[in-house]
Amino acid sequence: MKNSIKALLFDFDMTLVDSSRGITHCLNLLAAAEGLPSVTREEVLLTIGDPIPLGWEKLWGRFDPRWVDRYRENYRAEEIALIRPFPSTVPVLKALKGAGLRLGVVSNRGNARIAVEGAGLTWAFDFVLGLDEVDRPKPDADPLVKAMGRLGLGPAEVLYVGDTDIDMATALAASVRAVGMTTGNFDEEGLLSAGAWKVLDDLTGLCPLVGVADSSRVRD
Repeated sequence: MKNSIKALLFDFDMTLVDSSRGITHCLNLLAAAEGLPSVTREEVLLTIGDPIPLGWEKLWGRFDPRWVDRYRENYRAEEIALIRPFPSTVPVLKALKGAGLRLGVVSNRGNARIAVEGAGLTWAFDFVLGLDEVDRPKPDADPLVKAMGRLGLGPAEVLYVGDTDIDMATALAASVRAVGMTTGNFDEEGLLSAGAWKVLDDLTGLCPLVGVADSSRVRD
């Protein structure tokens, strides 16, 4: 299997980066401005990976498109500035890229490239595919199918790495093996139940999985 994998596709939020604290902070700024109840990080984690209308409806019981405009205008830049890659993200991406593997981001974020740029990670990826570039969001197969089309690769040549049941369902729908990360809101049992092929606690586990030298040897 190791030699058959030619590309790894990644979810972004809570897979490569911790965005939960910035999102929680900025959602609470929006909530204060709109007279909505404040939210906790734990509540926000339950919505990360959802398209905004669905996630915000979960948080507040309704969704108003006007909130999106206000958030983007007033708080989005601050949210992106607070994104922090996980400690192993950069070494692992360097190791994978250095081994000749192709890498991409497949996210339910709109304009996902802006967030990837804000995290300082665009150097690693062949492309970033966000919500605005697909017909149907995850868990539909469409985002992964489009990503594989850009790579010119089939499902057996790709792994999809994500932290939610939505990511696992997306991979299953596209016939791609899913690697679940416990860095978000799901534990090993939850990810396996959702269809994960493998579950990891840290991105460093990807390297031996695809036959790449230990990423701890890679220095910034």
